[in-house]
Amino acid sequence: MAFLTKEELKTITTIEIIDLITNKDDDIVGEIIKEDISLMETYLGSYYDMNEVFSKTGDDRNRTVVKYLKAIISHDLPKRRKKPVPADADADYQEAMNWLEKIASGEWKANLPRKKEDLDGDGIPDEIPFLKLGSKKSYKNHW
Repeated sequence: MAFLTKEELKTITTIEIIDLITNKDDDIVGEIIKEDISLMETYLGSYYDMNEVFSKTGDDRNRTVVKYLKAIISHDLPKRRKKPVPADADADYQEAMNWLEKIASGEWKANLPRKKEDLDGDGIPDEIPFLKLGSKKSYKNHW
């Protein structure tokens, strides 16, 4: 079973509108879902195990990931027909992208399974540590 199905998109719009936008082609909906999952994997994949996150189904899924995935999909669907994105869908999309950027930068942490690799060579996978990169703020001298 897929991480997210067309029927579950009824919380963001009606199935009739999705069918109108995609000419009732479920393959198009599936491709949009896959593309947007790939987008989320790009942002979240540095620290979190994407195979474990997106292999879950039903109530085992992280609700925040589902919510923001639906927000991204609701932004991408109207663009398929070259229609303007509704203001509420655009606001939800911006919120989702802000969340993804904060997670990717390490500013926020998500309640997701952490990525594990054998970092010390002992054969036991270790959690990949969060790295927050930056520099000291430069201050202007007055002389």
